[in-house]
Amino acid sequence: MYAQERPLIQYSGIVMSIDTNHIPVSFASVYNRSINIGTIANYEGFFSFAAHIGDTIEISSVGYRKGIVIVPEIPNNQSFTALIFLKKEVQTLPETSVYPWFSKDQFRDAFVHMNIPDDDLERARKNLDPNRLGELAANLRDPNINAGKVLSDNSYTYYYQGQVRPQPILSPLAWLQFFNMLKSGSLKKQ
Repeated sequence: MYAQERPLIQYSGIVMSIDTNHIPVSFASVYNRSINIGTIANYEGFFSFAAHIGDTIEISSVGYRKGIVIVPEIPNNQSFTALIFLKKEVQTLPETSVYPWFSKDQFRDAFVHMNIPDDDLERARKNLDPNRLGELAANLRDPNINAGKVLSDNSYTYYYQGQVRPQPILSPLAWLQFFNMLKSGSLKKQ
């Protein structure tokens, strides 16, 4: 009953860091403890929602201490904008060790069956093996031809990006070329 007697106002605010730069606290959580509603501040730290005069507002964000404000009484006005400053807080978390095995037995098994990689000299020998180099040379193509093909494919794709590609069957030049080939007899089976 008491909440219905208190006037409802539009409560807005900007959450800022109390440090010397007064930078906005992006995406801070803003929670009205009195009526159990909340919102998230935007990138510039701005938030807005309806609240009763006297409601307790809690503002929190990772890396900052929680802030508590009370919605003040506003004479002859239906909205209020507050500047809310939060103090930075550094929290040290306990050390956590992450292991890829669930038990010591799994670790022992993985350690015993571990495939030790070659050292640098052995890898160099494998890379310079004449048989391996011969296989690579057989599959090589001219880099200029490959680059030209890739660039040509990309240019064709980018040229028609966002459009319907033209269909050659509707092209008058393609029809003209077809009829010329038909007249000259180049389409006849040999």
